Amino acid sequence: MSRIRISKAWTSFAPPSSERSPLSMTQAFRERFESLLGQPIIPVEIDLTDFTDFKDLYRDERGMIDDAKLIEYYISYRWLDLGPDDTYIDVAAQDCPFAFFVRDTFGCQAYRQDLFYLERGIHGSDIGGNAARIPLDTGSVSKMSLHNSLEHFEGRSDIKFFKEAQRLLRPGGKLLVVPLFIGDIYSTVNDAGWVDEAGVKHLWGPGARFARWYDLPSFRSRILDKSRRLGIEVFHIDNVKTVDPQCFPYFAVFEKIG
Repeated sequence: MSRIRISKAWTSFAPPSSERSPLSMTQAFRERFESLLGQPIIPVEIDLTDFTDFKDLYRDERGMIDDAKLIEYYISYRWLDLGPDDTYIDVAAQDCPFAFFVRDTFGCQAYRQDLFYLERGIHGSDIGGNAARIPLDTGSVSKMSLHNSLEHFEGRSDIKFFKEAQRLLRPGGKLLVVPLFIGDIYSTVNDAGWVDEAGVKHLWGPGARFARWYDLPSFRSRILDKSRRLGIEVFHIDNVKTVDPQCFPYFAVFEKIG
């Protein structure tokens, strides 16, 4: 069995098995989530033909890239409404080429950012350093994405990042988090990774060993309460299991207010 099939991009971290899918996916949980948000969760479906066309356009030669990972980039590609006037950042991107694809496809300015994989400072289209201290001007960014990344922000780094995102985004600017790992149980691990067919545990690597699963109270206190200048829409991909049975269906788009 290949590592690609073991290390599902959307399931790099999950609560203990007894607390997994039944709790996060029930209608009761969705209703509680909507009550917290004060608005409905938006049901959407992936156009599978369009997704196939995207895969023909986007080239990513790294290992571990399967449909469960590609759907994250497809959602940014389709839901951020990117264009030539945008300045885009792929946050905690490691060595991902998606920012370069965005630049070449839409003609906009694009950066990839990472704490562990990129040299500190701005080097062309690469930004190295902490996502809570990105060395760009206030209001200079219009679009941002986190692809399977927010859950790896350790300690208070998630809170600090959302403060920084509010500084960076221009009015109407958007931040997309895909997937949004949220369920009934709050949980963290410090050895996030995957187990191979021989039963050997492999950590994800620098910057990705920690992982967090939000419950509703922690999502409110750590994200919503600290993001008063951001509106939020949460989406549920109703047909996500047709892309990959392991994919988690929630993602969120935050928009800068004023």
